Amino acid sequence: MISLLQQRRKWLLLGLLVLLHLLLLEGVASLVGRTLLVGHIGLFILWQPFVRAEQRLSPLQLTVIAAVVGAATFWAGKWTLIFWTMALAGMIGGKVFFYTARGAKVFHMLVLIYLISVLLILLVPQVLPERYEPTREFVFLARYMLPALFVVMAALPMEAEADEEVEVVDFVYSAFVFLVLAVLVLGSIATMLVLKHGYIESLIVTIMTIGAFLLLMAWAWNPRLGFAGIGTLFSRYMLSLGLPFERWLHGLADNMQRDDEPEKFLAQSLEGMARLPWVNGCVWQSAEGSGKSGRLEGRHSQFRHGQLSLDIYSQQPLSPALNWHFNLLTQLLGEFYEAKLRAQELQQLSYVKAIHQTGARLTHDVKNLLQSLNTLCLAAANEEQMASPQYQALLRRQLPVIAQRLQLTLDKLRRPEQEEGQFVPAGRWWAELQSRYAQAGVSFTAEALDDSVLLPVALFSSAAENLLENALAKKRASAGLQVRVRFRGGERPLLAVCDDGPAIPRELAQSLFRAPVASQTGLGIGLYQAARHAEFYGYELKIAANLAGKVCFELARLDEAAAPGG
Repeated sequence: MISLLQQRRKWLLLGLLVLLHLLLLEGVASLVGRTLLVGHIGLFILWQPFVRAEQRLSPLQLTVIAAVVGAATFWAGKWTLIFWTMALAGMIGGKVFFYTARGAKVFHMLVLIYLISVLLILLVPQVLPERYEPTREFVFLARYMLPALFVVMAALPMEAEADEEVEVVDFVYSAFVFLVLAVLVLGSIATMLVLKHGYIESLIVTIMTIGAFLLLMAWAWNPRLGFAGIGTLFSRYMLSLGLPFERWLHGLADNMQRDDEPEKFLAQSLEGMARLPWVNGCVWQSAEGSGKSGRLEGRHSQFRHGQLSLDIYSQQPLSPALNWHFNLLTQLLGEFYEAKLRAQELQQLSYVKAIHQTGARLTHDVKNLLQSLNTLCLAAANEEQMASPQYQALLRRQLPVIAQRLQLTLDKLRRPEQEEGQFVPAGRWWAELQSRYAQAGVSFTAEALDDSVLLPVALFSSAAENLLENALAKKRASAGLQVRVRFRGGERPLLAVCDDGPAIPRELAQSLFRAPVASQTGLGIGLYQAARHAEFYGYELKIAANLAGKVCFELARLDEAAAPGG
């Protein structure tokens, strides 16, 4: 039944108009006229666009409707019909602008023309003195020629009004049409009484006056003579009103800048929403928790977006416009909330990354210290009861270096932010490197050593140890392989580590320094960390040569990146 009414709304409106016309012909004072009025009101209740047909009415609502219909039937008069016809014209005028199909728009325009014609030609003259009434021939044509519009309306093809957009009645348009008709009716009566003209002449004068005034207002709204126009002034006024939604959006932006915690941001924003004039309170459920604000009473509406679920309690059911606005605000709040969650996750990931990078560098430091200790232990195991002078010399060289490296490692753990600020003279660093790898069978070559040149010890030590450990691992796997280290300690320091082993596979060479690589002896991130460390100081760690019998890595300043390896 409901779907049938939705599909036959055109015929409901047409029947409503037919009963109205019969009522005007019969007169509202007679019993037949009042019966027609009841039928007319019944069809209007079925057609009206304000309450949907599927909504159930409570007994109290039915009682109120019955009382209104009874009162209208008992007290209905000529002025009642005038105001009712003007109200119907306002409703049709508030709907006609929303139709896009030509048939529906023409149909409702004909309905509006009929109602205005009935109002001005049949209804208004009934309240005028007899000497001002229009001629009988004119009234006769209006009584019996206007129904011809019903035939045209019935013949017009019109789509079914199943779309919700068709049911929208714009209050501003409806009020504008009603007020224009009221001015037209009262203006015609005033003109007739003041100028002592007939009704038709007064009506024409009033229509021309109102038309001229509307034309002037339309020109003043958007003129072409350099004046900004009333439209600009009105828009500026509307934008400066500080509407409730606008104030809430300002508060949302402030909370976005002020609160870093997602849940706190959400709670403060929804506390502001509970202060909107249409809202009693709200309840929200998010990924991290839930909360509420305001009074949880009244009509309940639910909105969802992403991980945010929002229940809004209002005193009255939300209109379609408010429902659309709250849905938009929920989407905006949900996007901001998810942005806060992503920012929090990125901050946590940055902490994990910093811990991982620090741990990776410390892992290599500890591994190198253990290697030095293993060298000392191996030398001690080969000594007799009395230590040889060579072993004592080895202890004097290695133990201070180990103590220094342990102290540096502890400093990194205690004050990671100061790790990057330690420099040593180039000659001193080179001597310590040679001392640590004196027993490893590595060939060292140096040039232009200058102790006035300071090196970032963390960078050069990390890069040298990673490169040498990788080269020595290749040497242990291939007997007879030679490892060479070349160092230039002048104004443009350069460190090169070369071996005459097989070339690095192409796929592996492309991944070095750019991402962690697979490793059987460690985490596979030593060279990656060293490369990032080098970028911090303005250096570059790269493969200078990758040929069978000549594989060279270089650590040099960026302006030295093109220098060939030795």
